[in-house]
Amino acid sequence: MDLVEEFQRRIGGRWIGVKFYFDELPPLNTIPIKDVRFCEAITMSLTHPVLLTPEGLNCHGACYVFGWDKGVKEEMVERFHHDEGFSKIEAEKLVQDLPKINGFLKGIGLNVKNGPDILLSYLQPGQIMKLLRSYQIHFGEEVTIDLSSIVSVCGHVAVETLVNQRVALSFGCSDARKYGGITRDRVAIGLPVGVARDLLEDKR
Repeated sequence: MDLVEEFQRRIGGRWIGVKFYFDELPPLNTIPIKDVRFCEAITMSLTHPVLLTPEGLNCHGACYVFGWDKGVKEEMVERFHHDEGFSKIEAEKLVQDLPKINGFLKGIGLNVKNGPDILLSYLQPGQIMKLLRSYQIHFGEEVTIDLSSIVSVCGHVAVETLVNQRVALSFGCSDARKYGGITRDRVAIGLPVGVARDLLEDKR
């Protein structure tokens, strides 16, 4: 069973399988793309597999949360302080509290064929509610979600889902909606692959 295809059939929407490579990159028939943001790459991968490497990513927030450029931390603080209207103390705390990957991440595969670590999608609210209902029925508990207005798809969905192994949701920061093609009626959501498999096994 192809997990992504089955999840699309059962839940609806278009889903992306995201694979994080901490060892060597496997031989893939996919050339790493250049000068792209993570949220852009998600949209691109709907039509063809995408391989992201540190050299090809063009986004301070994504580089920081993926552990690919920790030197951009101060630049991010200044941007959130001067451009986004946060106080300096608030901006520093926001950046410090971002979910981050520790360890050397070699690359990220989007819709490549070797098994994903997480599933990610831009869903309509009705599809989100259908998914949350399935989660509550299967696990017997509510989904607890932290929301943030910064570094949304890369940090507060992709990395949050991977690192903390829980459902993550974001309404999309201004950059994600500008560059990632997230339309007004869509919300970004991430699922650990184990949760996705459990939901598909639920026959109720």
